[in-house]
Amino acid sequence: VMLGPDVEVTRATLTGRSFETISGEDPFLGSQLVQPFVIAVQQKGVISTVKHWLDNNQEIYRQTMNVEVGDRAQHEIYMPVFKAAFDAGAAAVMCSYNKVYGEHTCQNSRLLKDLLRRDLGFQGFVMSDWGATHNATASVLGGLDVEMPTGKHVKDISAVFWTNDKLEPAVDEMATHVLSSMHYVGQFDGRFPIEGMLPKYGAIDSDATSDAHRLVARTVIEDSAVLLKNSNDALPLQTKGLKIAMVGHFCNETEDKKYKQGSVWSGGGSGYVFTNKGTTPLQGVKAHIKDADSIEFSKDASAAASADVAVICVAAHGEEGWDRANFSLPEAADLAASVRKTNSRAKIVVLAAVPGAVTTEWLDGVDAALLMFMPGEQVGPAVARLLTGKAQPSGRLPISLPKQDEKRFTTKQYPGECPGKQKWCEHLIANFSEDVLVGYRWNDAKGVPSAFPFGFGLAYTEFELKDFDVQCSDGSMKVSVQVANVGSHTGSAVPQVYVGFPSLKPALRQLRGFSKVRLEKGKETAVHFELGEEDWSYFDVDHQRWVSAAEKGEKVTVSIGTSS
Repeated sequence: VMLGPDVEVTRATLTGRSFETISGEDPFLGSQLVQPFVIAVQQKGVISTVKHWLDNNQEIYRQTMNVEVGDRAQHEIYMPVFKAAFDAGAAAVMCSYNKVYGEHTCQNSRLLKDLLRRDLGFQGFVMSDWGATHNATASVLGGLDVEMPTGKHVKDISAVFWTNDKLEPAVDEMATHVLSSMHYVGQFDGRFPIEGMLPKYGAIDSDATSDAHRLVARTVIEDSAVLLKNSNDALPLQTKGLKIAMVGHFCNETEDKKYKQGSVWSGGGSGYVFTNKGTTPLQGVKAHIKDADSIEFSKDASAAASADVAVICVAAHGEEGWDRANFSLPEAADLAASVRKTNSRAKIVVLAAVPGAVTTEWLDGVDAALLMFMPGEQVGPAVARLLTGKAQPSGRLPISLPKQDEKRFTTKQYPGECPGKQKWCEHLIANFSEDVLVGYRWNDAKGVPSAFPFGFGLAYTEFELKDFDVQCSDGSMKVSVQVANVGSHTGSAVPQVYVGFPSLKPALRQLRGFSKVRLEKGKETAVHFELGEEDWSYFDVDHQRWVSAAEKGEKVTVSIGTSS
């Protein structure tokens, strides 16, 4: 069993585990990414456990806090990624620590039976998060199948088994769900290879890494890096004869003793995997750039005194157990100002590792900036290739980056409040009263621009979108656009399709298509999208069903662009 993927739509981007989720702030994004993940994992005979069901959107008092959320947001924002995973065959789901509607999720029949099995058609087994079970009978009858990690509560169900005639059929269902899932992924047919009691790939403490694995890790970093700024083509660097300064202690560190969990380049908690093969940007640059005049390093700005370019390494950190205190990117502004004061002619490039959204007030003082979302052990060689243009940053923001003065939530919304005079306690109630206005939907509806919108990302080249066309037929749409690379480098464009209709309000538009296309300079290609009824449907709370805008005769607006 794999305990992943993590798919929660990021509502509050300060949440400590935002670096883990593949969904960013949009359910369509998550839905497109989760399906190939689940299919690939389970083809190996390993059960994919999608988590955390449901509304697990903060770490602050996560084991005792309660979420109040409306049906429309539940169905349109928080449930779709899980549905996509189940449609792809995900055989397990993990229930979360928090309460929803006043009941712990792992004994919440409304969540585990009504929404999960009745509405989404889930047929696999429900596993508790570690220690998220509180009552044996309530959990068994509420829809839990497996208590983790030790069966502390459920092991005692035998003491009351014959006192409640609902328990026997419930336990039968639990066993059926688990065995059916094992059979579905082929574990009874030898798809997951076994030698004795261990996988044939080796013992749990053996080194399973390889050069092929490291190549995948490096390529993922390169493909997901987001270029936020590139004034006057500061990047890629022409390194021959260049004096390069690597500035900031993170350029030469993999660990930071200030962090309770995780590392400089990886978030902390159960999603963190220790490695003794970590690399640093300084190591990567020295190993891969051989024609520079000099490569110097300093924790402060001193190495930049005679440099042609200063590469500043900064990092923010997130980890399981608590949320981040703010959106700041530590040291970025101070180091940039110090370098500029030390050497006014040097180009300044910022390499930032972040677990989620950060503010970018420091950006005005630099020439270029690359954002990496917890890149991992191969950050060194990936950074060197990105700086020199051997690799092109082609990531796009999965979350909006806020301006410094953005006020998105009241305290009742996040992190929540307690009844009475005491507003802060273990039993916080977080009211998701913003409803469907999550992420860029909030910015659009409120008329509050973000510093950088969802979907944003530059390239080392320029692209033109042209010849936009929509053809409607028999309840479907065919959307096409011509994408041309009109710049001077090879690069990747990511055209994005957004759909709006009156019943989507208060949201104005939502992502319903995207495609990454790699083009050499001077080349162009047509990109096609097919849209259907689900792309212009909303959840009708009064009738408790999905309703098509076309069914109501509403006008559907299709937009295409490079960000929300």
